Amino acid sequence: MRTVWRLPSQELLQDSGKEWLLNVLANCDDHMWDCTIMLIWRIWSLRSDLTHGKDDPPVTATSDFLQSYMNSLNLCGRFSTDDILKGKMPVVRDAIVEVPAPPTGLHWPRPPLGWAALSVDGAFMQEDGSAAVGMILRDHEGSVIFAAYRCIFNCNDALEAELHAIVQGMALALQHSALPIVVQSDSSTALGAMTGDSLSRSAYGHLVLEIKRHLQDREFVPSKLKREQNRVAHRLALYSRTESTTAVWLGRSPPCIEELVSLDCNPIIME
Repeated sequence: MRTVWRLPSQELLQDSGKEWLLNVLANCDDHMWDCTIMLIWRIWSLRSDLTHGKDDPPVTATSDFLQSYMNSLNLCGRFSTDDILKGKMPVVRDAIVEVPAPPTGLHWPRPPLGWAALSVDGAFMQEDGSAAVGMILRDHEGSVIFAAYRCIFNCNDALEAELHAIVQGMALALQHSALPIVVQSDSSTALGAMTGDSLSRSAYGHLVLEIKRHLQDREFVPSKLKREQNRVAHRLALYSRTESTTAVWLGRSPPCIEELVSLDCNPIIME
């Protein structure tokens, strides 16, 4: 299927523990998400057929089936049922699913020479209140200064998790580097606590106060990222929340993000 669909790497498609599939999907764009779910559904369907004594179809048959199914779904999203039944739509070749090129400009932005970049993210699950943060500090060459994830207890919402990520990331950066820091987050509201006072009188006031105190000890500059650019910190936070674990690595990254760190430093940019 990789010849016709863009799917997660083989290394990423490994059982890494509880909710491993969520970890995989968290690093997929919308198209890759759909293809991955469709492929897993087909694998499960074939397994069920084999369990009940049916023959295993050729791989080419499965590939054709999935592409046809995806084409049908795309048509349903673009045209009404009446249009499809009456043929009032472009010919099928216009609806063929093509493997899209990876988006450009969505790789991790390195900090300037002489600076370090602190990428942070918070993860929060409303259903059970579980929360965690992920943080990674890298220099302008992409070398890891530290990587960490921590569980957060008594967290009320996603914004509070994002603020915890900034606070704890800044504290670790002060301990393990003497460089000025670019603080990278995909939460503009949380980053706003570094330069504004809109959250100072809110329920998050104690966290904002800690951020302001860290700003007195080092030069920290906020930088808003897109989610796709912050996938390393996101993976760390998600892993910590699902595995209920806390850890810090100095001078290296944990196995759960090694591939993503490598991709950040060697992005594949399509012309």
